[in-house]
Amino acid sequence: MSGRILAGPFLGFEGDIAYTVCFLSSKDAVDPQVVVDDQPCVTARVQDTPSGVFWRAEIVVQVVHPGHFHRYHIQSAGAMLRTPQDRSEWEFWVPGDSEEPRIAYASCNGFSSGDAKTKVDEPYGMWKRLVEDHRRAPFTLLIMGGDQLYADELWHSQRRAPSVVAWSELERDEKITAPASPRLQRELDRFYEALYIHRWSQEDIAWMLASVPSLMMWDDHDIFDGWGSYPTDLQSCPVYQAIFAAARRYFELFQLRSTKNTTLLNPAGGHYSFAVQCRAYGILGLDTRSNRTETVVMSDQNWSDVKRWLGSASGTVRTLLVLSSIPVVYRDFRTTEAALDITPWQEELTDDVRDRWRSRYHEGERMKLIMNLLDFKARSGSDLVKRVLLAGDVHVGCLAVIRDRRPSGPQRLIYEVVSSGIVHPAPTWSEWLGILASSNDTPESLEDGRITTELLEPYGSGIWLRTRNYASLQEGSDGKFWVNWVCENNLAPVYPIEGTA
Repeated sequence: MSGRILAGPFLGFEGDIAYTVCFLSSKDAVDPQVVVDDQPCVTARVQDTPSGVFWRAEIVVQVVHPGHFHRYHIQSAGAMLRTPQDRSEWEFWVPGDSEEPRIAYASCNGFSSGDAKTKVDEPYGMWKRLVEDHRRAPFTLLIMGGDQLYADELWHSQRRAPSVVAWSELERDEKITAPASPRLQRELDRFYEALYIHRWSQEDIAWMLASVPSLMMWDDHDIFDGWGSYPTDLQSCPVYQAIFAAARRYFELFQLRSTKNTTLLNPAGGHYSFAVQCRAYGILGLDTRSNRTETVVMSDQNWSDVKRWLGSASGTVRTLLVLSSIPVVYRDFRTTEAALDITPWQEELTDDVRDRWRSRYHEGERMKLIMNLLDFKARSGSDLVKRVLLAGDVHVGCLAVIRDRRPSGPQRLIYEVVSSGIVHPAPTWSEWLGILASSNDTPESLEDGRITTELLEPYGSGIWLRTRNYASLQEGSDGKFWVNWVCENNLAPVYPIEGTA
């Protein structure tokens, strides 16, 4: 017996010539090995899990002209291992040294409830569109900005997590003091492993994750809805912390491709913020979940590591892409938040208001992020740099801009591209009317008018893309950074982003 692949393979990106292949094998797979272009790669055992063994292989490729596909497979005991989709070989594209990378961006890969899933005819139809898109013109990189799966069924899964369901029915005081029993921890371990295996084994998702190198950063649903925005006593209770530990273990394995990931800014820093260079792109992923509390988005250590990288990368990249799972510019819910603070429903609605960058509790950190990105420098005083935030979470697509209107110094801009979600449906019309009634999209003035934010209309659509979508990103021959949203309703919004000093 040579065993089989239970989940994966998952391609990871760690630099222009550095890639990884990770996979979960059955326990009977004997020393499996990744083979790329007929060359075996060192394949290391990372961890045992309840169902199998997680493996990681590091790959180094040469960038040549023209670009070409690299073929790979996984073998054990002289035989190719096969996946649940009955595949045994894959290939990935590396563009030539003078070719512009083509990047796909997506978020919200799942359903927050069974009811949400019933609202779409083809649950994974946009992944099928992404596969077809890649086959027409290959993507160099797939960036996923949060909620790569939805773990919220944890609270209702009597079959896989009965101890958690029983805990959720306790009174609040009992919840806070209840221990996380060994049985509950075992259930959590199996729950998150099974969730990744099942969700990422959908045919088109599995094919894309094996065929396009990816970078991922988690958000709340990868743990459970609203993680980090709950009251301190609940957030720090033993069961919540046990849930977080289990979610973190599988996030590290499946999304980060293990903590051996060389893109992490500080592996010992208590957060997962990462940065990597892809040709002339600098890509920074902000971990806004690991250290999040009601009043803090990112820890001091996280901020220190991010600022250090921005300083070192300034002047070396042409386009800065920054992953922030929650949009920095979006509709303003602060009036609603203030009203909820004096009602008995505050805790139940944290994900709708306090979880946002524009929450009044996070205004200072939001401003810190904006100022650090505005201060990111071009290569030289005469060169231009594009600063682009990539966000998701809100289940609609949109475009925004932050303008630096300070009298001294050159004009600087930060654009924000929101693509959400590739699987989760957009709000229904009645849900959207509720969002409109409880928020506003008035242009914002900061720093006494020296910095402003506003939502823009992409060409070919209105402000809001209330449809499932993903974005295709590529530098054009005109020097502009072109954003193309691919929408389920067949709208084709587009926007060219130009550089500033």
